[in-house]
Amino acid sequence: MSSPRAVVIPFGVPAEGRGLGLGLAALLHMCVHVDGSGVAIAQLHGRRNDEPEGTAPSPVEAFVPPAAWKDIAGRGETPPGVAVVVTGAFEPPLDGHGTIQLLAFDARDGKERARVDAPLDGAHTGASLVGAFEQLGARLGGELGALGAVRELEWEALESVLRAERCALHDPLKGGPHDRLAAMLHLGRAIGDAPLARYPAERLASIALETAMGATLDPKLAAAAARALARAVEDAPNSVELVEALAALEVRLGRARDAERRLNAALALAPGRTRLYALLSQALRAQGNLDAAMAAVDSGHAVAHRDSLLTIERGVVLAARGDFAGAAAAWREALAGDPVQPAAFTNLAALALRDSDHATGQWLVDAALASARAHPDVLRRAVQLALATEGEGIARASRVARLCGRLLEMLPDDAWASLALAKSQAVLGEVKAARVRLASIEQAAPQSAPAAEAQAARLAMDDPAVHEEVQRVLRAAHTAPPEELDGVAARARRVATLHASWPAWVAAAVAERRRGRWAAARGALEVALEMAPGAALAHVELAEALLALDDAPAALRHADLAATLEGESARVVALRQRAQKPLAAAADPETPSWPARLRALLKRGSKP
Repeated sequence: MSSPRAVVIPFGVPAEGRGLGLGLAALLHMCVHVDGSGVAIAQLHGRRNDEPEGTAPSPVEAFVPPAAWKDIAGRGETPPGVAVVVTGAFEPPLDGHGTIQLLAFDARDGKERARVDAPLDGAHTGASLVGAFEQLGARLGGELGALGAVRELEWEALESVLRAERCALHDPLKGGPHDRLAAMLHLGRAIGDAPLARYPAERLASIALETAMGATLDPKLAAAAARALARAVEDAPNSVELVEALAALEVRLGRARDAERRLNAALALAPGRTRLYALLSQALRAQGNLDAAMAAVDSGHAVAHRDSLLTIERGVVLAARGDFAGAAAAWREALAGDPVQPAAFTNLAALALRDSDHATGQWLVDAALASARAHPDVLRRAVQLALATEGEGIARASRVARLCGRLLEMLPDDAWASLALAKSQAVLGEVKAARVRLASIEQAAPQSAPAAEAQAARLAMDDPAVHEEVQRVLRAAHTAPPEELDGVAARARRVATLHASWPAWVAAAVAERRRGRWAAARGALEVALEMAPGAALAHVELAEALLALDDAPAALRHADLAATLEGESARVVALRQRAQKPLAAAADPETPSWPARLRALLKRGSKP
């Protein structure tokens, strides 16, 4: 990825406007381009003089003159390649009048490039603000993009937008949005104040769709987002974007019938909008009505021939019907227009992984490597494909390292990408860098699955012979004849103890499980989890052992932890179902247990 040409510093604001300077900078960061490149945001953190010692640092909002920027750059805290710095002071029109002061200077020598001072009128704040940035952009060669859409906002609505952008901004201390739900609530208030304005509705729909389409869904966040969207739809019933986002969330929340009704009503108002047909297909597919889902796709294609979104959905419906060849053809058709279209790419990649289709896998990896704008989901899938479809060695390690490096540029806190990069660095001979990266993963998130894998990777790097022995005892624990399991368990315990290897403790537990020694298996797994709390495999095996020992509550806890760490595999789903049955029976005193029913039948002289 190319470095940004410009960087914006969160604007200085008075104490009562705290957060608005960061929100305004975030708005520029999202919308504006300078010299054809995006605008980075300088997220500086510090403590105010009046805060007690030990208080967590908060984002700095301040006018930063060239001399101060030079000091920051000298400490290595600025993005490389920056040519222009934008800073300023923002006085919100809290009493009806305010000001905006903007300064752009050369990042290298501090020479002034542009300066703008403009008053802000509360009734026309959006127009005044956009006008000030238009003047600045005219002198810098900048493009306002979506920023122009806030021109129609009065101060109350604009304030909600700025607070929403502050909440939606990626927080480096959290590794994600500062507060996604708060962002949606602020945008909902902006829609209430300005129901006809485009920007708040489009932005709320965008954030809500990100929530709905994410690989994992937080049910509480999604439900709260759906409520915020429902209120926004009431305030702005003609905003099709909001209806789409709400319907997408309803499908993810299991309310497909509600989504179907909502989408049919929206199509009556906007029959030419193709996303509505795709979402209707998803809602019908979620209800098991595949014929109606395909009919919705066909109706959409009649309106917009060869629309890629509908083509992708056609592939999903065909896959649900079992026509995987047809599904692959549809996704390839979508990729012909855009080789890294995220939905088509990830769906075809999943099919290639399922079928061990190395040719398709290599084609997709090449496409991801060739694209300078691949989405993080595309890069993640490409890494998985490279690891699954290419032989071990320097060539694969080099390709995986390139993919992971680009992913980490966008998402510096992606632990799995960091882990894959460290393993690739080890293969490429960059052992020192790999050790540092593995240690940082364990330190940053010691309870995580990547931290557990980093432990195992570090052992493989430091002592390859021991790593090979660990792999041998793992294989033996699963495949050895019953009469050899005693020796396998002893061998695994020895390796685990001598070399502090949690996978070896899991091997010992598997051997004990196969011998029916559930208490011994539980003990070995508890040791493994003391060493690596994020070891999903150990949580799965422990859930199995706890079920055998009649401890369903603890089994369910560990199955849930395994699902959180690495997703809901078929084994995890089965374990959760098995653990929930006795818990449900215990919670319903009206349902007698099987022994109680048996005793009642025998007492009556009946056969069970």
